[in-house]
Amino acid sequence: MNLLKVMIKAFLCMAIAFPVLVQAHTALKESTPGDGATISTIPSNLDLVFNAEVQLVKLELMGVGHEMPTNFEPAGEVASIYKVETPGMHPGEFTVNWAAIGSDGHTVTNSFSFVVDPAAASD
Repeated sequence: MNLLKVMIKAFLCMAIAFPVLVQAHTALKESTPGDGATISTIPSNLDLVFNAEVQLVKLELMGVGHEMPTNFEPAGEVASIYKVETPGMHPGEFTVNWAAIGSDGHTVTNSFSFVVDPAAASD
């Protein structure tokens, strides 16, 4: 009888925990420029596409040793697609650091990098 109680308790714990385990966290589905891309044309904006609606709370465009200007301002709105203007871009290596809060309340941070090289083959 004790074994049956233990098995029932274990089953109930798994039944409660399973939905939490399968919840997907926020992820960047795609970006333009893409992660690892080398592009020949200087982009006028960054496009970030998430797998669900998120609140984008941080976006930094980093050149080598310095932060580049963007029009990003954290706001309370949620969206799955963000377009961020990048005035003053120039050729070079860049990393985009971002943080977003998903519908589950978790903050996810990540980054992607790209190179702007006018001598590169056409985008």
